[in-house]
Amino acid sequence: MPTPKGGAALVAIGLPELLRLLLVAPWWRDCQAFTDEESRELAAEYLEDVPDLVARRDRAAAALGLDLPDPADALARLREVAVRVGEDFVLIFTPEGHPYEPLIRN
Repeated sequence: MPTPKGGAALVAIGLPELLRLLLVAPWWRDCQAFTDEESRELAAEYLEDVPDLVARRDRAAAALGLDLPDPADALARLREVAVRVGEDFVLIFTPEGHPYEPLIRN
């Protein structure tokens, strides 16, 4: 049987944490090193494409009653969840029953 293509990872614990990540660092999938410099570069690219991203983010957070972390903190938490907490989970491709490769590694 073929193994699933791509990878998977636990990226947040609970919906509020996931929403915070998606609102402050929608570019997280493009991160390779999870450095502040990389995050700033990716944020700049997003802002070129969606100039009102910050205003949209702030409106969504206010509507949801969420306090937003700094992008660096959100990415650090993502890495912590994916690498440390997520190591206790095996994400399975259900139709085939094969585990995904980890999306984020140490």
